[in-house]
Amino acid sequence: MVELNELVALEVNGEEVSLYDVLKLAKLSGTLKFVEDGVTAALIQEGARQRDIKVSDDELQQAADNYRMLNDLHDAETTEAWLQAQKLSYEDWESLLEAQVKEGKLREALTAGSVEQRFTEQRLTLDKAAISRLVLAEEGVARELRAQIIEDGADFHALAREHSIHADTRPAGGYAGLISRTDMEPALEAAVFGSQPGKVVGPIKTDDGWELVKVERLAPAELDDEMRETLKTKLFNEWLSEQRRKARIRLPLLENDRNESEQ
Repeated sequence: MVELNELVALEVNGEEVSLYDVLKLAKLSGTLKFVEDGVTAALIQEGARQRDIKVSDDELQQAADNYRMLNDLHDAETTEAWLQAQKLSYEDWESLLEAQVKEGKLREALTAGSVEQRFTEQRLTLDKAAISRLVLAEEGVARELRAQIIEDGADFHALAREHSIHADTRPAGGYAGLISRTDMEPALEAAVFGSQPGKVVGPIKTDDGWELVKVERLAPAELDDEMRETLKTKLFNEWLSEQRRKARIRLPLLENDRNESEQ
């Protein structure tokens, strides 16, 4: 059997680097993601095979056309040059496209009929709100600024630009964008989703300090196309995690690497 230190993985300025050395460096730096990708690909292939999922010539052609369009590969010559730059044969590329199509079809098969149920179960957790934040180090200062906003009609965003200690949102007048319920601390979530657009809530103690929060917009979750795709991805990733947990995985390549290093 060919040893890993006999296989040349790359050459730099005439110096050959063996596959053994590349694997050793990858292990030391913790960059073995390609192994995880390989496991994922194998599990997807197995799942597709169990469900008799196949890819037709028309589906493969459509995938190739879509890929060319997205990557500006508008003609055969440009495509051939790209393949050469990626060190791929046309057959390699077709195989990768076929795997992508199978993954998509498996994802659809696994999530069919489950998206609506998951949305119903998790609807509240999927709500979002657009908020602006005015973060202060001291509760007293936060209360004083709240009084200026509520009683004197001071501009929330101007005060945020002047006084907020939150570096990420201060330049935008405190605007933090759309945030999910699950990404908010409990006290902040309760205050925001218990309020109305345009209202200022707080002071609320969070990890960042004492916050005044302006509720710009509430965005209750809707089962639109974007949400469907989000839930399909979540369900599919849960399936993959479960398959990894149950799979019997051996890594002969790395085992060979280990055994060789012990010799």
